[in-house]
Amino acid sequence: MTILIISARGDWSAEVVADQLAARGVDCIRIDPGEFPRDARLAARLGAGWSGTFTGNGGPRLALEDVTAVYYRRPSDFTMPDGMSGPELGFARSQARVGVGGVLASLPVKWINHPGALADVEYKPRQLAAAADVGFIVPPTLITNDAAAVREFAEATGDLVVKPLADPIVAEAGDYTPVWTRRVTAADLVDLAGVETTAHLFQAWVPKAFEVRLTVVGRRLFPAAIHAGSDAARVDWRADYDSLTYETIACPAPVVASVARFQQRFGLIYGAYDFVVTPDARWVFLECNGGGQFGWLTEELDLPIPAAIADELTEAP
Repeated sequence: MTILIISARGDWSAEVVADQLAARGVDCIRIDPGEFPRDARLAARLGAGWSGTFTGNGGPRLALEDVTAVYYRRPSDFTMPDGMSGPELGFARSQARVGVGGVLASLPVKWINHPGALADVEYKPRQLAAAADVGFIVPPTLITNDAAAVREFAEATGDLVVKPLADPIVAEAGDYTPVWTRRVTAADLVDLAGVETTAHLFQAWVPKAFEVRLTVVGRRLFPAAIHAGSDAARVDWRADYDSLTYETIACPAPVVASVARFQQRFGLIYGAYDFVVTPDARWVFLECNGGGQFGWLTEELDLPIPAAIADELTEAP
């Protein structure tokens, strides 16, 4: 048994899962495809599937045919040789993505989660439609770049929030700015300049008793209530971690059933779900992140999530 962990160096989630596997005496090899091609070599041959080797920066040589399961986290970007022009970099990165990524994604083993499944669930409009279809309560939602449509939606729906459709990070001049969910004010509705520049996700504001991060690993569910202690955190808890408190809670049976259907729909083994729990105890689906973080909840509530992932990776097919 050889478990492959694909992640950037220093990734906490990958490290704690590797520690769990080591404690069980399971062979584990970590690679970061982002080291390719400057500091890594791939030699893959097609026969009855792909065989060959991937050798990373100072790490052990991975024999592709020995892999029995893969834990896929967040590899870094490919590192290209110095001196390439912009067009050369674009071409080389696309070749690396399809070549290295394609070979690894072809490994016919259990993945947590397969990059294809992650790419599928990443499309938020698709996951919201699927969430409604499998029985979750989903807030009224509008995706648009039309200011008039936003105003009509607000008039019909009431208070709104606006949130990113994709990665909530803006990178500029070597710095990173997070883009949190925020409430739409009356002044915003008067002046919606900029809405026309791209797609925006607007949803009805859902009154909150608290929120839930539900971490799912196979058939095991780890629901954690998140209680906000500041105005910023009550809109988006990621905006003020210092104000948060946590507790373990039970998950309602209808939510458990819908989670199982959603996981099957997207081919997920791991999922990090976010819900609002309303004052009348309704669980309202916000999103599912197929690669969502779990480290801080593991530490805050002593949740055995890394052990559950290791269990899945070593479980006999």
